[in-house]
Amino acid sequence: MSWTKAQQKVIDTRNKNLLVSAAAGSGKTAVLVERIITMISEGEHPLDIDHLLVVTFTNAAAAEMRDRIGKAIEAKLLLDPDNRHLQKQVSLLQSAQITTIHSFCLNVIRNYFHHIDLDPTFKIAEESEITLMKSDVISELLEQWYEEGSEEFHTFVESYSYSKSDAPIEDIILQLYHFSMSDPWPEKWIAQKRNLFEIDTLQDMNQSPWMKELLSYVRVVLEDLRNKNAEALMLCHEADGPSAYESALLSDRNMLDLLLGVDTYEAYSRLFSEISYERLSTKKEEGVIAWKKERVKELREQVKKGMKDLATQFFYQTPEEMHKDLQNVKKVMQVLFDLTLEFMSAFAKKKEEKNLIDFNDIEHFALKILVKEQQDQNQKLHIVPSQAAMELSEWFDEILIDEYQDSNMVQETILQSISKERMGKPNRFMVGDVKQSIYKFRLAMPEIFMEKFATYSDEDVTGDGQINHYQRIDLDRNFRSRKIVLDYVNHIFEQIMQKSIGGITYDEAAALKYGELFEETLEEKVDDWIKGRLAQETELLLVTEEEAKQQEDIQRTEEMDSDSEWNEEEEEEEAVYSKKELEARAIAKRIKELTDPRNGMMVFDHKAKAHRPASYRDIVILLRSMTGWSEVFVNTLMQEGIPAYADTGTGYFQTLEIMTILNMLRIIDNPRQDIPFVGVLYSPIVGLTTTELAIIRAADRNGTMYNAALSYVKEGSDVALLHKLTQFLDQLEEYRSMVNYKPIHELLQLVLEQTGYIYYISALPGGERRRANIDMLISQAVRFEKGSYSGLFHFIRYIEKLHKYEVDFGEATTAGEQDDTVRIMSIHKSKGLEFPIVIVAGMSKQFNTQDIRSKIVLHNEYGVGPDYIDSERRTKIATLPKKVIQKKVQIENLGEELRVLYVAMTRAKEKLIMTGYLKSMEEIKGKEFTFFELLAAKSYLDLVLPAMVNRMDTLQVDREEPFIIKGQDMLITVLPKSQLLKEEIARQLFIHRDREELMNINPEEVYEEEFRKEIRKRLEFTYPYQKEAGLKVKMTVSELKKLGQFMDEEQSVNLYQDHKLPMKEMTQDKSIHTEKTVPSNTETENEEFEATVPNFISQNTSVVTGTDRGTLYHKVLELIDLRRTNSWEDFNIELQRLVQAGKIQDKDIRQLKLDNIYRFTQSSVASRMRTAQKDGKLYKEKQFVFGIKAAEVIPSSDSEELILIQGIIDVFFEEEGELVLLDYKSDLVRNPEELISRYKVQLEYYKRALEQMLMKRVKEMIIYSLPFGSEIRIDS
Repeated sequence: MSWTKAQQKVIDTRNKNLLVSAAAGSGKTAVLVERIITMISEGEHPLDIDHLLVVTFTNAAAAEMRDRIGKAIEAKLLLDPDNRHLQKQVSLLQSAQITTIHSFCLNVIRNYFHHIDLDPTFKIAEESEITLMKSDVISELLEQWYEEGSEEFHTFVESYSYSKSDAPIEDIILQLYHFSMSDPWPEKWIAQKRNLFEIDTLQDMNQSPWMKELLSYVRVVLEDLRNKNAEALMLCHEADGPSAYESALLSDRNMLDLLLGVDTYEAYSRLFSEISYERLSTKKEEGVIAWKKERVKELREQVKKGMKDLATQFFYQTPEEMHKDLQNVKKVMQVLFDLTLEFMSAFAKKKEEKNLIDFNDIEHFALKILVKEQQDQNQKLHIVPSQAAMELSEWFDEILIDEYQDSNMVQETILQSISKERMGKPNRFMVGDVKQSIYKFRLAMPEIFMEKFATYSDEDVTGDGQINHYQRIDLDRNFRSRKIVLDYVNHIFEQIMQKSIGGITYDEAAALKYGELFEETLEEKVDDWIKGRLAQETELLLVTEEEAKQQEDIQRTEEMDSDSEWNEEEEEEEAVYSKKELEARAIAKRIKELTDPRNGMMVFDHKAKAHRPASYRDIVILLRSMTGWSEVFVNTLMQEGIPAYADTGTGYFQTLEIMTILNMLRIIDNPRQDIPFVGVLYSPIVGLTTTELAIIRAADRNGTMYNAALSYVKEGSDVALLHKLTQFLDQLEEYRSMVNYKPIHELLQLVLEQTGYIYYISALPGGERRRANIDMLISQAVRFEKGSYSGLFHFIRYIEKLHKYEVDFGEATTAGEQDDTVRIMSIHKSKGLEFPIVIVAGMSKQFNTQDIRSKIVLHNEYGVGPDYIDSERRTKIATLPKKVIQKKVQIENLGEELRVLYVAMTRAKEKLIMTGYLKSMEEIKGKEFTFFELLAAKSYLDLVLPAMVNRMDTLQVDREEPFIIKGQDMLITVLPKSQLLKEEIARQLFIHRDREELMNINPEEVYEEEFRKEIRKRLEFTYPYQKEAGLKVKMTVSELKKLGQFMDEEQSVNLYQDHKLPMKEMTQDKSIHTEKTVPSNTETENEEFEATVPNFISQNTSVVTGTDRGTLYHKVLELIDLRRTNSWEDFNIELQRLVQAGKIQDKDIRQLKLDNIYRFTQSSVASRMRTAQKDGKLYKEKQFVFGIKAAEVIPSSDSEELILIQGIIDVFFEEEGELVLLDYKSDLVRNPEELISRYKVQLEYYKRALEQMLMKRVKEMIIYSLPFGSEIRIDS
């Protein structure tokens, strides 16, 4: 492979901390693998792979990395098969630390558990079990506090709970706990955030971290407003500008300068309270251009609005009032901190009692093992590596971290502790892209990456000529996407991604560079018809409420302020089609165009090096959130005849089959629950109608529905209803009696079978997926029973808690990678993937602001921001910390949204389409993306649409609907809602018309007599060669076996378990031509026959069948390279090579007797095979086809028709111009004669085929018996 200069530098750079900023599609995984391969295979002293720690973000990424490394080692071994070091790497690869951070930490704990007094028999709890345990602990904790009844606690509960529910209190405690666990020392983190409320004076308030953040933010906004003022003044100073406005603008500038000249809350508060504005002059001026006048007015209004927003958001109280509120809220916040600390302690104790650890514990226990506190001479505490960390740092030559932008401080501290940095030998390799850091909800800290990005130099040496041990290399070339996609991404993000919001300035250095993957020079030679069908532009497809306006030209306009706010989630209740469905229909229409066989898009197949028409599987639809969207999109696309599949990750508990079966479990536990009881009665399990339910209800109007059912069974008169109800109640009582002794998963299976519900759902549309969902529920029951909770009641509660805390499994996956279907997935799930055509949908969906609307908001750095609630006055006011945290979180969330959008747009290889819903055509206008304007964005469309318009100097508009705006390599298409509705109505009318025609057909009436006669003629036709029709054109050797010609391993019994054979007795028969090979590594001279037990008696259900074992033996013998099996050690290395190459699984090898295979490799026939292999005359698993008369194969037939015989020969090789035929057998037989009687005919067929095809004589036919370790020759 040809590497770029930057890639090669990444591969070759050694002995330093290296930060690699790898843009999307820059080949970072390939580079990382090549770096590892180079380190373990080149140089004077190549490393061993188990001396590298490779940390990936997911288990799937770790598996892929291990697989790639294994294949790369195998490729090098093919070039140098005798390289002992590479052979060693094959055996080391399985144990190498190529893993997630959690797996590495778990390994540390298992090896050093004694350092922290941890019981080594601990178990890792399931997330669902931990969720249930947290709920129990927090409920017990709150109950204890209620009993103690402190005034501050009651004030806290009254202030921050809703409707007498403790749920909000539980949520805030869990949120604070969650935040604390992302810090290396959670208790210290909580103590630090508690101290932020120690504000005794105004000076303390001014020195607080959140106050410094506020003043910094205010300055950024004021500078932004000052720039707007400067732009307005510049326009006034122009010859055709509104000079009469200058006086008012200068007054505004003086006011802004005053504000920029202060730096305390008191000063800002005073100045904002004194703000006044001079009125704009109404003097009429000649020669003033109208748009400049309007622009100045607009800019001034933006300045005034910005000033007003600052005043109302942050300076709505005097400093004294603000300080007083903070003092009042302090005691209540102490309750929150105390509750969280007590919860942390109680939760840890509960886990210890059950000997469980969770994912948070894995990291924190590893950290506890790896670092310790140490006092210096000044009694100051420092964190230093422990003895365990020093041992690991000695072992690992380099630590390689993938997706470094998604690390948190716990992970950073762990990996730093085991590096060689403290020895003056930095050895961390960190690769990532801060623009793709999209896991803020998991408390990832892209700031860690950015701190190094800002401080690491890209130079090889420092300013004083020393080696630079802290270097940065940028990989900015994209080898995934076409140039039009990259240009578009760069156009958008150079406008909207700024350091103050996105974490990085999207400048020339950050922009994506085209990697020339699509070889445009080659594509220039393709047919014009193909060239015209390649991706021509990036599209924005919008649906609007308005009709398209007939315009020839729209001049670029600037954004006008609007106080109106549109929420796209508020669908009209009376609307037949929601906005989401209309957007999905617009997408379906575009997909049909793209996949049209005649005029659709062509995509480039890199494997085939050719273009082909786009198909459904080339298309992915990406959504910011799947909830509420994926179902609409799947259903709409399916209605339009487009196969679609959504990998939801959620929605499991809302599926019909799961809701029904959970209701059944609920009433087995307690039938006196009306909603689940009625749900089961109305479901297909019982199948009652609403009328029948009403009849039952009437039997007892005041009791539960269960009591009403019991009453009706005693007094009811409807025989059919009585039968159904009695049968169900008897069955229900039977299930209830089983609860105490039958495992839940068995009870579930019994219910599903006896009620027939499993067969019902299997027959429904999507039955395979529905059945898979039920299987997932059974699996969850099995997992639950392995945990610390037990019983049906707790299982139901466990499921309900999972539902409450949104621990969803997602519906079962039944779609395959090669299925020709449009995939719908979340943007997060698409990270690391690529698709020829990407549709980013739901662009108008508003950003989620739920985390800043609560009564208490949280931030990792600034802690807790509460409302102050005065219960006596019944007032609520946001404290200044809350306002600051809200703004900080808003900025960080917007930065996260920018990065999520970047990930979505960079998944496209050839075509990028974005879709959304447009409220008004007036929204199609440009915008200057200042910091202030960016913060005002409510959706992706607020960012992308004006950014596109900004790049279209004059908007060329087609006159016909849909409304189309074209720019260079960009296209905006606006579909009126009415057009989509007309098309949908036409589709429905077509379906209705066809249905009506079918309903009106009389099956007894003859509509076309001639056509009827032709059908009858064809149905009554008799085939004249019926006798030969029963013959097969082609038969396999296996089919010949079934005709009784001979037997094979499949028929050679699996009645007995794997057992030892009486070797001595069998090899004493002198009449059999056998050659005993070398003895097994493990067998002894005195080995005796062991009695065996038939499988049906032992009830061993896990026994590998003779067929399976025979197949495995044949597979290994086919793949193994005999040249690498000169010794037992070489033999094992060769097996490991096959495992690492993914050609056979380790678990399969464990099913075989390796001694039997090794014995064969040392046999005389194997030696002859090695000789033939050197001459290139050894052939394995070769297929053959030859013709034979039917009468020869089928005794009952006298046909002269030719039948083709097909089979596979295990081995044949050429020796002195003649052929030797070899067949492996793993049959368990009493003597070798049985093998000859079974397989002589089979080998005769093989011999006949070889001689017929190759025109050479087969001089020998050999059966090699693996159990005997013998060569058995068959006479012709």
